[in-house]
Amino acid sequence: MAIGYAISYRTIGHQAAQRRLTRTALLILLAFFVGFGLNSLGKYGSISIYFLFAAFVALWLLSWNWRKRKAGALLLDVGRFSRSKLMLWAGVLEALFAVFYTWSAISRISTGLESDTNLVEVIAQPVFFWSLAISFLSMGLSRLEFRENGICYMLSVVKWEKLTSYSWSQEKPNILTIEFKQPPYLLSTGFWSLPIPSAHRDAVRQILAEHVNN
Repeated sequence: MAIGYAISYRTIGHQAAQRRLTRTALLILLAFFVGFGLNSLGKYGSISIYFLFAAFVALWLLSWNWRKRKAGALLLDVGRFSRSKLMLWAGVLEALFAVFYTWSAISRISTGLESDTNLVEVIAQPVFFWSLAISFLSMGLSRLEFRENGICYMLSVVKWEKLTSYSWSQEKPNILTIEFKQPPYLLSTGFWSLPIPSAHRDAVRQILAEHVNN
């Protein structure tokens, strides 16, 4: 959290970094309760959650090109940000966990499963961690795009009519904060703070002025 706050402070400013830190703390707290809840579900409850998450990630990724086409023609490609790099590093870390659990599963299967263990139980954790790794890596490789019908970012599309307002930071003039009516994806906040390169700032201003009633 400290490293994430330091990076956010340098890139998007104090106020936006504080909002992001609060969101991160809430997500960590939620993850704790989710983990506690999974343990209370028992072995097969946890396995079901793992495979449901993998199915969700697969559908989410497979539908991305269709969702992006629905966003209309490309108006401006801004590129990737430092947050994308953090997502990539998180994806690499999850991939290492996935490799470890995959190796462990192969070892257990090759030596013969115990009588109280089935194949689905053994492969559940590798499937979950590979799904998590792929989702982080995919978001890390995504780009900020302004399109005819909305904004594409982190493999999500926010339509223009879902935006409530936007503002430019006085602390860091290149930071654009976009507020929207509801989070574009699960566990996200109701805003994006985006560092817009100076080369694209005027074009972004013009696009937002045309599509958002601020």
